[in-house]
Amino acid sequence: MILRREIKVRMRRVKTYLGLSIIPVVFFIAILFFYLIGTLNSKEFNSLFYGFLFSSINFFLGVISIQFGFEKSDHVFLIVVLGGLVLRLFLMFVLIVIGLKLLFVSLYSFIFTTFILYFYYLIVEFFILTKKKNFILKTK
Repeated sequence: MILRREIKVRMRRVKTYLGLSIIPVVFFIAILFFYLIGTLNSKEFNSLFYGFLFSSINFFLGVISIQFGFEKSDHVFLIVVLGGLVLRLFLMFVLIVIGLKLLFVSLYSFIFTTFILYFYYLIVEFFILTKKKNFILKTK
């Protein structure tokens, strides 16, 4: 009985994470498809791709900090997650400056893609954080 309930909870969690990951996957496949058929030129493709890449790096670092912080005390959790947030914000700033100065990107496409995906990933991070918090509270 307990095993079935735990399997259902895990399956629901997997479905939720798969549902949240559909938007970035569809976005990446779409920009690749439009580039391959010739709708996007290389400058626009680079802009969209680097915006996607930079936001995704930021998201994965955030998920790693959440995973690491949940295993620690409340004080360490706040330091890890909030300190990680500040470091990731600074990293995003550096990556955006590098992208605008050194890479061959279109300004508006790059900024738009970076920030739209940045905010989407922040919402997903908050969702993951609340799900983990609710799961831990239910199991205590």
